[in-house]
Amino acid sequence: MEIVIKLVTALGTVGVVIGLFAVYTGYMKFSTGQKNDNGPAVDQGIQSMVLGGVMAAMSGGIAATIIAALNNLPK
Repeated sequence: MEIVIKLVTALGTVGVVIGLFAVYTGYMKFSTGQKNDNGPAVDQGIQSMVLGGVMAAMSGGIAATIIAALNNLPK
C-alpha cells in the first residue's frame, strides 16, 4: 500500500508542477502580448494562467483525496 501512496503522491506532485509551469508560461505570454499590444496573446496568457492554476490546485487536491481514501481502507 505504501508504494501506491508514494505513486499517487508523485503523480500529484507532477500535476502541480505542470500546472505551475503553465502559470509561468502564461504570464510570459501575457506580458509579451501586453507589451506589444497583441490582444489575442494577452487573452491566451490569461487563459493559460487560470487553467494552470486550476490544474495545480486540482492535482494536489485529487492526490490528497485519493491518499486519504487509501488510508481509510481496512488493513
